[in-house]
Amino acid sequence: MGSACVNEAVEWGDVSYRGSRLGDPDTRSAIMSAGLPVVSGAPVPCIRSIRTTGTESELFRVWWVLRSDSSVVLSVQHSGDRGASWQAAVAVDSRDRGRRGCHRPAPGVFYDATSGYLHLVYFIEGAEGAGVFFSHSMDKGRMFHASVAVVFGNKPSAASVAGAGDSVVVVFEDPNATTPRVGIALSRSAGHIFEQRSQVTPDDVSALAPWVALDHRRITVWWKTPDKSGSLYGDRVGYRTGLWR
Repeated sequence: MGSACVNEAVEWGDVSYRGSRLGDPDTRSAIMSAGLPVVSGAPVPCIRSIRTTGTESELFRVWWVLRSDSSVVLSVQHSGDRGASWQAAVAVDSRDRGRRGCHRPAPGVFYDATSGYLHLVYFIEGAEGAGVFFSHSMDKGRMFHASVAVVFGNKPSAASVAGAGDSVVVVFEDPNATTPRVGIALSRSAGHIFEQRSQVTPDDVSALAPWVALDHRRITVWWKTPDKSGSLYGDRVGYRTGLWR
C-alpha cells in the first residue's frame, strides 16, 4: 500500500504491522485513581476511563464522571509534584446528554511540555449532535477553551491527540464509515480550528482504537486490527508514518 496522493494533507508511507508492546495504550493500567474527587452532580467516577499524561514534574489525569441520568462530565486534574497532591478538579465539558453510563470510549489526552498546552479529545452526545470534540488549556489545565468539533457522528468513537506548539493532530475512529477505519484532523492554530482532514487507513484496512505521535512534521499512527466480529484482534498492531505537508 503506497503513499497518499499529492493533494492530501499527509504524505503517507506503507501500512505495517507489529505485536503489542509495553507502553501501548492497552497495556497501561489506570493506577492514578487514588483520591479522585467528587464532582457536583456527578458522584461516580468511571475508573476505567482514567488517562494520564505529563512529565517528571507535571502530571495530568482525565476521566469521565457519571451523573445520575447516565450522562457524563469530562474532568481533569493537575499535579505539580508527580501525583503526591492534586489541584481541584476542573469540569472540561458537561454537555453530554447520552445515556451510556461508563460504557463509552475513554478520552484522549496529551501534554506538550514545551508550550505548556494540554490537549483533550473525546466523544460525547450533546444537544448539537454527537461526535468527537477537542478542547485545550494553555495554562496547565486551569482554564479550557471552548470545545471544537472534530467530526460529527452517532457511533461512539475512540480518539487520540498529539501536539507540538501550535501544531495539533487528532486521530479517531471514523463514526460515519461502514467499515472500521481511522480518520485524521490537523490544526496549525493550536486546535482553535482544524484546517485539514483526511483518512489514515486505506479502504481495505480495518482499524480501531488509534493513537498518534507527532515529531515535527512526522506523524505516526497506530491502531488495533478488528476480527470478523468487530472485536479487537489479539495483540496485532497496525501502524503508518507520514509527513505533514
